[in-house]
Amino acid sequence: MLGGSDPVTAHLVGVLGGVGPGATAHFLRRLVERTDARCDQDHVRTLAFNDTAIPDRTAFLTGASSRSPVAALVEDGQLLAACGCDLLALPCNTAHSFFDEVQSALSVPLIHMVRETMAATAAMGLRRVGVLATAGTVLSDVYGRAGAEAGVAAHYPDRAGQRAVSSIIFDQVKAGLPVDPTALDGLAAPFCAMGCDGVVLGCTELSLAFRGRGEAAGLPVIDALDILADRIIEHAGRPLKNSEILPLPN
Repeated sequence: MLGGSDPVTAHLVGVLGGVGPGATAHFLRRLVERTDARCDQDHVRTLAFNDTAIPDRTAFLTGASSRSPVAALVEDGQLLAACGCDLLALPCNTAHSFFDEVQSALSVPLIHMVRETMAATAAMGLRRVGVLATAGTVLSDVYGRAGAEAGVAAHYPDRAGQRAVSSIIFDQVKAGLPVDPTALDGLAAPFCAMGCDGVVLGCTELSLAFRGRGEAAGLPVIDALDILADRIIEHAGRPLKNSEILPLPN
């Protein structure tokens, strides 16, 4: 072996993907980009299941659908564990509304993206952040609960702002349409008036749409997908390239 880590003994990370598929592909790319690797063997070993059949999380949380995603998430997690994965990542913020139900049915740990994001936000010295997310994530207040544990207050957009966020997520990103990168400034601006000192991209479709944005409307941007990638790299025993949010190349 010329260098790098032993692929036989390294952790195998299972990715509960497909929620959505574009965000899953972006997450896998960020794992590669944020690992301080010198050869193939230095990277995180991953097994991704891009299961696009998982019922819509927001539709269930808002009452628009009676189909819960929990059974599918559990089945997929158990399949990945049976394939040898000893650590799981779920690059979907809204799905973390069901975290306890899913984790209790699995034999391997699932990293909690939302808790890790709010812990990272607190470590940055931020105490009031605006959260851009799906209506399902807002309704379940998963960020508010995780923020309370970390000592960070989470604020959400007003109704008009939430409609704009939802339109970007569902009508543009999930529909494969381009998003105006300057739209993030308009979404973040109201948080300044609330006294927020940061804005969280709390939906992985927004991570995909606004990739590489380090600030918006004068506020630092915390990307939950990048935080998850960093924690997975660390838990897998791989070195981080650095602790900053790295922009994607043009």
